[in-house]
Amino acid sequence: MKIMDNRIDYFKKIIAVLVPVTLQNLMGCAMGIVDTAMVGKLSVEALAASGAASMVAIVLFNLMYGFMSGTGAYISQYWGVKDMKNIKKTLGIVYIVSIAMGLLFTVAAELFAEKIIWCIDRNPMVIELGAQYMRVIAPSYAFAMLNYAIVFNSRCVQHMRTCTILDISAVVLNAVLDYVLIFGKFGAPAMAVKGAALATAISRVYELIVLLIYLKCSKNFPLKAKVSELLDLSADFCIRVIKTSIPNAVTDALWGVTLTVYLIAYGLIGTEALAAVQVVNIVCEWFQSIFYGVGSAASVIIGEQLGQGKIKRAEKSSVEFMFIGVVLSLSMGILMYIINPYIVGFYKFDEVTNAILRASLNVTAATIFFRMITFIIMCGILRAGGDTKSAMIIDIAHNWLITIPAMFVAILVFKCSLAQAMLVCYTGEFIKGISCYLRYRTGKWKNVLTGAEIND
Repeated sequence: MKIMDNRIDYFKKIIAVLVPVTLQNLMGCAMGIVDTAMVGKLSVEALAASGAASMVAIVLFNLMYGFMSGTGAYISQYWGVKDMKNIKKTLGIVYIVSIAMGLLFTVAAELFAEKIIWCIDRNPMVIELGAQYMRVIAPSYAFAMLNYAIVFNSRCVQHMRTCTILDISAVVLNAVLDYVLIFGKFGAPAMAVKGAALATAISRVYELIVLLIYLKCSKNFPLKAKVSELLDLSADFCIRVIKTSIPNAVTDALWGVTLTVYLIAYGLIGTEALAAVQVVNIVCEWFQSIFYGVGSAASVIIGEQLGQGKIKRAEKSSVEFMFIGVVLSLSMGILMYIINPYIVGFYKFDEVTNAILRASLNVTAATIFFRMITFIIMCGILRAGGDTKSAMIIDIAHNWLITIPAMFVAILVFKCSLAQAMLVCYTGEFIKGISCYLRYRTGKWKNVLTGAEIND
């Protein structure tokens, strides 16, 4: 009976992380779909411009996701032994870095907007519209990063309900403001792509303000901390945490750069391809939302178990999460293939763009398995044990030595279509997944960062 109760508690923990993270990502993807649908009604150039301008934020979010994955390994393991003092000290590091990076990217986006868009698409109209979008949204980056830090770390301490509700409310606000500001409804000026950017910026500020009020008023939320507790930092502690986190930050920042390079490569095919990729990315994120939930649950649960010194239990959990990933990825691939024609019909582009979009969506559906298993192993398992350096090496080596060169050769030399170029990209992800699994098999990811004794 005790074993059964323990299993029930275990699955409750998985659900408590998986469902909110999945909901957050689904709502974000729903917002992306609304954004692309509304902006797409303006023109193909407007859609390509908003997608190109968003790449700065994507690099920033990936950078901070990687950094927080590293610090999150500490917070999850400290949560396993209820070491609140070190959790708050780790949070202090996260908040400082989040604000600093947000401000740095704001300055870069404001100063170099046209040059950034030009790297992705040479179309003068796309450059002009993309720069407009970027300059409106850039001042919200610091707000977005601090908000992201709170939401991300609520996963690590398994308290996500309030953050999820607030996240959903911000997405709804964004959708309403999109409609009002893009098309000039209810007496507001029609701001086109500027309206889409302003809507996103306002919703980010709103969400952060409400989260800070909640942190101030809550009596038992684990992330609530005084400024003195957040800044009670020693050099040794900072170095130890940052040393683990930097490889993740480098990995995911370069992943954001990698996505930008992919977009540059796709842009060589044409503006229609760039617009189609924008839709494919949103749809792909929608279907991958559940895997982000599974990966986050794996990281939190395995991290907690390692923090308690339960090595064998953590290894067993890793196998269970990989099995869940296999079943879900196959199911999601089939479902995506079935609904792809309806997605093409929803956007109603011209015939050329529709044909490009249809073929690209089918390739994405057929290969989702490769990417998701790789994600669960790398971000859910290896990082939970602080095995960040090997994950960084695998990711960078495969992306920059194999996938990116292969894509440019495919496009420039063999004149591949968008769907064919995406297939080359996804094949690179498959090869990366094999390397991740081989690293997992060594068992070198099973590190106890809290110093707890092994008690299996």
